[in-house]
Amino acid sequence: AMDAMAGLQSISSAIAGREQLASEDLRAWLDRDLEAKIAALGLFPYEAWSRAHFPRELHHCCGFGLGIWQYPNQLLPLALLLHEYRIESYLEIGVAAGGTFTFICELLAAWSDRENPGAFRALGCDPAPPGCVAYLGSRENPYQQRFKEWLAGAPAVSYAQEFSEFLERRWAREGLAAQTFDCVFVDGDHSYEGCMADLAMALRLGAGVIILHDVVNAECPGVCEAWAEAQRTLGADFDFVEFSAQYDDVKRGEGVRFLGIGVCLRKSMQKRSSSPRTKDAADAVPRAENCP
Repeated sequence: AMDAMAGLQSISSAIAGREQLASEDLRAWLDRDLEAKIAALGLFPYEAWSRAHFPRELHHCCGFGLGIWQYPNQLLPLALLLHEYRIESYLEIGVAAGGTFTFICELLAAWSDRENPGAFRALGCDPAPPGCVAYLGSRENPYQQRFKEWLAGAPAVSYAQEFSEFLERRWAREGLAAQTFDCVFVDGDHSYEGCMADLAMALRLGAGVIILHDVVNAECPGVCEAWAEAQRTLGADFDFVEFSAQYDDVKRGEGVRFLGIGVCLRKSMQKRSSSPRTKDAADAVPRAENCP
């Protein structure tokens, strides 16, 4: 767990300093290094069917660590984009083993603390207990214990074991003030109706950044349809970015793609304040002997 936290700290610092690298070649080198570091945190697939969706070059990174269920070549550009915006609150709907939730929370918290220490807060929402994956039922996975330990040691992060549709009702019932979140990651019910309901809630919660997962996934047509609908209907207030790079050696039919991240960016969303050259920029520069 400590190795993962050190890896996350290294990734967050490198991303923070990346924009100050003058050379496109240096940034490209850094991005390749960051993708490898993300993979080294540990990817989710540990069963044959899910590993088949990941390239052979990443199989040695599967089945341990954080259990991130993402392609590194999609997750890195999302992280680079999130760093551009001032995000102090984060909601993830559909947490599963917790790898993506841990990754994004740690990065956002590190970047937020530079400008407004202690302001960051996050909430994970999933009907399964922390670290459990719904489709596995009561069967354990390799990531549960680590995720529970991380949650226990992250006071700014809370976990709601319930369906997302009940969140607002519970807040009202408990007399809590209306909740708002700067960023909402939608990865719960993968039906069109469920995804659209979570998207509508993210809008009610005032999110400036709304992320949908599996937006090009051939196995999730409902999410693909919801992503297309969002782009058709929200264009007056939002811009849209899609990260759907694939890996060539993953066997798939013609036109078939997996995973995919779609981002709705509110046009009024506040950008992170630019800062003078920092130690992070120096840390991000690769040593000469490591350059191609």
